[in-house]
Amino acid sequence: MIKKFLKPLGIATAVAAASAGYVNVATAQPAVANNALGDLALVPYYTVNGEWITGIHIVNTSDRTQVVKFRFRRAPDSLDALDFNVIMSPQDVYAGFLSDDENGNIVWSANDTTCTAPAATDGSLQMPAIYREGAETGYVEIIGMGAPIDEDQGIAVAAKHTTDTLVPADCAAVRSNFFANGVAGTTRGIVDNANSVQSASDVLPAPYDAVNDNEFELTENVLKVSYFIRDNATGVEFGDNAVHIADFLPEPSMTNQQFGYLSGDLNGFDFPDLDGGEPVNGTRNLFEGLRAGDVLGVTNLINEWTANPANGAALSWVVTLPGQYLMLDMPAYIASLDDEDVDCDTGLVADGNVTAGGDVCDFRDIPVNATVVPYNREELTEIPESGDLTVSPALPGQPSVLQLAKETNVITFGGNAVLGVSDVDITADLGQNFGWLSLAVTAADPLEQAICAWDGPDTPAGDEGLPAGAALTMTCNAVVETAVPMVGFAAWVRNVAANPDASYGRAVAHSFTVAP
Repeated sequence: MIKKFLKPLGIATAVAAASAGYVNVATAQPAVANNALGDLALVPYYTVNGEWITGIHIVNTSDRTQVVKFRFRRAPDSLDALDFNVIMSPQDVYAGFLSDDENGNIVWSANDTTCTAPAATDGSLQMPAIYREGAETGYVEIIGMGAPIDEDQGIAVAAKHTTDTLVPADCAAVRSNFFANGVAGTTRGIVDNANSVQSASDVLPAPYDAVNDNEFELTENVLKVSYFIRDNATGVEFGDNAVHIADFLPEPSMTNQQFGYLSGDLNGFDFPDLDGGEPVNGTRNLFEGLRAGDVLGVTNLINEWTANPANGAALSWVVTLPGQYLMLDMPAYIASLDDEDVDCDTGLVADGNVTAGGDVCDFRDIPVNATVVPYNREELTEIPESGDLTVSPALPGQPSVLQLAKETNVITFGGNAVLGVSDVDITADLGQNFGWLSLAVTAADPLEQAICAWDGPDTPAGDEGLPAGAALTMTCNAVVETAVPMVGFAAWVRNVAANPDASYGRAVAHSFTVAP
């Protein structure tokens, strides 16, 4: 049974009625981009714990306007904690940082003029309360939603920075494309995954001073995403490129930024996600491709470790399992968060789910078992009697097995936390307090893994997106790719007590192996 410690505020679990619909299934497979450019990027970790902040930069390297989904997913269950759209003009850069304030609010701040939907208030977008609990840490999805078919489309003209003011021509016109229930030629908003309608502009010249239609095609592999994590108390900072995936979406996935599936809208802000485009017209089942061993599916993570406080060195591993939310019967899971009397248990797909009258709705990889094989720097590995690298307490000579229960996990070594948090701590007795280790990952038995798909996509009834009656439902099918998708890095910090200004940090991405 899932622990009831994450309670969203005021979730209405009765959502709009669904009708039968056809959803495309992917045939192509994405690939990790070795040139750090793609149409999908994953930032393995964000944090606002303590004095830490997380910055993210997106570069549009193309000569085309790009619409980009920017989404923060919280660590415990990867629910969507904050998302918005960024509309980037050609060769544009969008940059900002996530932090918390004195009132406990988590806020995205960007001293940037690039258009966003919704509009920022004084350059800031505040994380809504609904999934704020547990969202101090997590990971980030950046997904290319689409590009106008040419730069004469109204959205491209309105998003273009002017040469005299260096600000977009009309962000209000840009945002008008992202309302729900657009009607071609007449009503502002999203029409379908490849079309939107823009309101008449009182700033732009003809023909953009009248309602105009916009058509989109897919975003190519043109997005570069990087991140930094900084401790404002010490000034220590480290960062890296995001993990870039090429050829993720096979078509545009334009969605409204007004409603979501809690309002019965499967053409809303919850999409695109790591399973693909919006379920109404888009291609789904892409998460299977991401789970493949030549993409994100792994069996071993490899990196260095240290527990050497004598010289000011500390290290934490970040291990993120992206996309676990796709392995939940989401309406049933949300119901279990909203009502203590509703359970969301793990089990077999054949056992059914909450909406079918059962309690099984959790088919995630997590918790995963991780077997640790440590080495010091002189090739010394496990020492059966004097002590292995262990999760304390542990019996001498026994394999060191830890459990990663969250979707974003922080592993510390010898209690020396870099990031101010620790989900699992590991101690060592290998004659040296540094070396490297291999962490072999398997799903914890007797769980069954499945990916859940939305049944009968539909959009809200009326402009208000109010529930039309029955709840949306999902069907969960056992996974084909059994490897566990994982990304992450080792965060190093060297604190120089005699000269704090000389302290520094660095991030080293994990190496990995896959099943033969």
